[in-house]
Amino acid sequence: MTNQLSDDFFEILGGPRPENPFDLLDAYRFDLCFRQMDSGSVLDVGAYLGDFLKLVISDGREAFGSEINDTRVKLVNSIVGSGVARLGFRNGVLDNFESNSVDNVVCMETVEHIIDDQFAVSELCRVARKRVVITVPYRERVEQILCMHCNSFTPHHGHQHTYDDGSFKQLVPNGWKIVKEKSFAARITRMVRRLLPETKISIPLLRWLDKVVPGSGRWLLIVLEVA
Repeated sequence: MTNQLSDDFFEILGGPRPENPFDLLDAYRFDLCFRQMDSGSVLDVGAYLGDFLKLVISDGREAFGSEINDTRVKLVNSIVGSGVARLGFRNGVLDNFESNSVDNVVCMETVEHIIDDQFAVSELCRVARKRVVITVPYRERVEQILCMHCNSFTPHHGHQHTYDDGSFKQLVPNGWKIVKEKSFAARITRMVRRLLPETKISIPLLRWLDKVVPGSGRWLLIVLEVA
């Protein structure tokens, strides 16, 4: 690995500071990722407020989570249950999880924050036995801002990379293969979701819109399997 961030950097980040509350678009994204998984246990890398873990636990699956500092780990465990989340994925490292220890590893909107994203993907695959499900921003324009503390330019929102179709080919480790890659949450889908109440048909409707209405989405979905 190169250009590692210090442990102090991750601790200073503190707890989650969501700019927007959890909404129907997040529920749609979680539903899509949940549908990509194989049977068995699940590790949610970057568990944040534990919303995806709640979905996993409600399905009766063995659930694990990871977060990048003690504050966030304690928060997740206070929400979904003690011992579910562990410290992990600082600089992409999952050293609190053994190799081939979890059936499915899910990592949503997290890989783009890791400087060495190829190493990060290899760690996700190392821990997984069956499948790895990843989402990242799609065709995002990564902007640099001048940091008032260090007087140097740094990526806005901490996003280190931008991804397009085919970007993950060079990131997949030996022994793994891409079985699905597509963008989702197109502009019309995002617009319509603002008009919908949260009912049983809302997520299926967003899923249908993404299939029939052309246009690139907000996120890129990548599903990996053992080759």
